Amino acid sequence: MVHAVPPSLVMLLIGASLCAGLFALWGEARTAGRVIAQFFLTIALPVSLVGAGLALAARPFMGEVDARIGQALIAGLVIAIGWLTTAIFAELGKRRARAEKLRDYHKAIYAEIGNTLESLWVPNESEAYVAKLIKKMKQDESYVPFIPREQHDHVYDAVIAEIDVLPRQTIDAIVAYYSLTKSLSALADDMRGETFRGLEAERRVAMYSDYVGMRKQAFVFGKYALRRIKAYSDGGPKAAERVVNTQGAGPSAMSPESA
Repeated sequence: MVHAVPPSLVMLLIGASLCAGLFALWGEARTAGRVIAQFFLTIALPVSLVGAGLALAARPFMGEVDARIGQALIAGLVIAIGWLTTAIFAELGKRRARAEKLRDYHKAIYAEIGNTLESLWVPNESEAYVAKLIKKMKQDESYVPFIPREQHDHVYDAVIAEIDVLPRQTIDAIVAYYSLTKSLSALADDMRGETFRGLEAERRVAMYSDYVGMRKQAFVFGKYALRRIKAYSDGGPKAAERVVNTQGAGPSAMSPESA
């Protein structure tokens, strides 16, 4: 005997088909799809298999299937859809919050690095100044240059606890830049002390040259980080990846002029 399909079930199937079509066009479909897949793989599929097994085992004893069972199935499906809707919107909310935090962190770090670069190195001008200063250090062995204390990582220190929010396409360049600036600050503190003043002129020149080289490299690393952040902001992960590929070996292969 063939039973008629309940109209409510037909309407539910039609509604599900329409939702599936809209879902395919939805920009956040990947997040929703992941939640739905987790639901079916961890809950719906095991429960369905167990239910189907119990139904087959009990079929010889049940006779005609009561219509109330179909109603119960529909009710269960409605509850499942409600749970999925809640879970999807909760996941989308977390995703949007993370994306907003990422944008805020990128903006703040971009601004901090951008405001710092000119104080680190000015192509052509800094070379001439450094050459003149080193020449003076060699000619006058008693001359000790003044090394200012600098700190260019206030924003980075503020977000370091949540640095994992940043995507892999930018986090490497950002961490490399700030690690170098922190090493630069530590070296500057050493050069402000009496130990540096008490060194021979030749060793002071060598140490100052290392200091200058680190400033130049920090400038290059900073420019590289800015490029990757901007590319990610304008075109997403793939655009940032193209910046990495264009630079080949990365910032270590760049010069201040090319940066």
